[in-house]
Amino acid sequence: MRDYGTAAYWDERYAAQDGSNFDWYQDFGTLRPHLLPYLQNHQNFEILIPGCGNSRLGAELYDSGFVNLTCIDTSPVVINQMSDRYADKEEMEFTVMDVRRMEIPDACFDLVIDKALFDAQLCGEDNLNFVTEMVAETCRVLKPGGMYICVSHGLPSTRMAYLQAKGIPWNVDVVEIPKPPLSAYEEQGASAHHYMYVCTKRG
Repeated sequence: MRDYGTAAYWDERYAAQDGSNFDWYQDFGTLRPHLLPYLQNHQNFEILIPGCGNSRLGAELYDSGFVNLTCIDTSPVVINQMSDRYADKEEMEFTVMDVRRMEIPDACFDLVIDKALFDAQLCGEDNLNFVTEMVAETCRVLKPGGMYICVSHGLPSTRMAYLQAKGIPWNVDVVEIPKPPLSAYEEQGASAHHYMYVCTKRG
């Protein structure tokens, strides 16, 4: 069984994909109308993208005027690839870092955008502890009033218990996003939506 929670798995995968980009669930074009309302008139937002992988999300946000971007991943392979690929985007930083133990001071970011990292870690070993630590650490680096936006394939019934864990001081709203048309999913009776969990830190 693949362990999506290990850096070794992702190093091997990204090494095989060198030079390419891949976006889980939604590309920026389909995500944009759901995401940008939370960023309106906030071009100066400090934005963190954990588990950035080789997604174009950071580059697309940068090209849309949101240049204060920090992209982190546990895979040195993909961080090196992305640093080289987007070297012209001088204010976008790529750093090897574990989202559970971020070397970042408290209350640094206005926005954290997670696209599929949460889901990937639920497929790994020790998944409960990983996700619990990830949620707490994400909340720690958010400014009061800041938002953690988690894009997931998981229904609220499978995600809210983690996001609303005891001691996490944020409010959670759920936004349904239509999936891009994939007949195979539709035939299997899967949900026709992805879910965007918008967690706003109190204070």
